[in-house]
Amino acid sequence: MIIYRSTQLNDQQKAQIHRLWNEEYPVNLNGRFSILLNETNNHRHFHIQNKENEIIAWSVLFENDGQERFSIIVSSKSKGLGYGKLLLDQMKKAVPEFSGWVIDHENDLLLSGEKYRSPIDFYLKNGFEVLHDERLETPIISCVKVKWSR
Repeated sequence: MIIYRSTQLNDQQKAQIHRLWNEEYPVNLNGRFSILLNETNNHRHFHIQNKENEIIAWSVLFENDGQERFSIIVSSKSKGLGYGKLLLDQMKKAVPEFSGWVIDHENDLLLSGEKYRSPIDFYLKNGFEVLHDERLETPIISCVKVKWSR
């Protein structure tokens, strides 16, 4: 498995990740991929492609509010194959600590109409700490902060 690393995405990569974002995150977050790119700094992208050169898993480390943050998406067709763990392992090698916001309930819907499944257990299995006192509650999203450190 090849994991590609870059600080910039080309237009085709952006379009593929935008599609993944809209398919795999709750509908409330549709179209917000470009906001993440435009409102954060120092991007380090990691992605995995299939044989057709389509991105099937992507993650990014970025700076926001003076903290190292992350986002990750794995195509529903590719979940359970270890790609998310591979991407996390690459980010863990790149920086000593990072955090992110994770939906910790299953009340949101996907574009497909299915319920969004919380990945909180995935993060716990991969050594993250759940910061229960740090929540983000907006009309768009309800989530908890998770943090990994060496």
